[in-house]
Amino acid sequence: MSFINKIKEIYKYRHMLFTLVKQDLQGRYKGSIFGFLWTLLNPLFMLLIYSIVFQFVFRSNIEYYPIYLFVSLMPWNAFNSMIGGGTTCVSNNASIIKKVYFPREVLPLSVIISNTIQYCFSLVITIIAILISGIGLSFNALWLPLIILVQITFAFGLILMLSAVNVYVRDVQYMMNPIMMIWMYASPILYSIQMVPEKWLSLYKLNPMTVILQGYQDILYNKTMPDFSSLGITFLVSLGICVIGYLIFNKLQKRFAEEV
Repeated sequence: MSFINKIKEIYKYRHMLFTLVKQDLQGRYKGSIFGFLWTLLNPLFMLLIYSIVFQFVFRSNIEYYPIYLFVSLMPWNAFNSMIGGGTTCVSNNASIIKKVYFPREVLPLSVIISNTIQYCFSLVITIIAILISGIGLSFNALWLPLIILVQITFAFGLILMLSAVNVYVRDVQYMMNPIMMIWMYASPILYSIQMVPEKWLSLYKLNPMTVILQGYQDILYNKTMPDFSSLGITFLVSLGICVIGYLIFNKLQKRFAEEV
């Protein structure tokens, strides 16, 4: 099936995609009193904790460090959730896969959409915090959708690969926790990129999440334009990963029903 026909097929199953996204969002807070309101409360509580801890316990040379940390950590948490949920999205839906036909790409796509929605809600708290802190916003914040697009493109390509391989080799899902932890410390989240030694900087910037997180920091924290050159390269790399991921997923999905 050609790529265009695959998109058309996924569009035909858009109602299923919507249902999966809705179930994921509702399932996260099932049985809680506040329900979906926790989408706003969680980042709010996190911001309060950061503000208290880093103002009175740990000191940092980065100005408005709780805000800097929040601007960087929220998109990372979204990315981490995408990879974590995406890696097991096929293997965890064995019952559906064995009973009903649908384009399997709907599963990783639903993970991307639901986590992006979650992140967009956390952005409300982020923006309010930026305004209250005195940092303020500039028109460069309008580049936010572009950076989110680069991030979800990169994540989607990885999820296509990981979810397909995990059906055959379940060790993949157990490897991802330590990998994501190492990846987090290898990205400019808890520290500024200015703290990275000059001799390692070129290697450090090969990490796509370095460029993506810097983009968030530039437009929301530094109030400057993002580095379009680096973002453009990262987007092209992400598209390449999506193509490779799709080819791997398409080849391995033929035996999903037998292996899950």
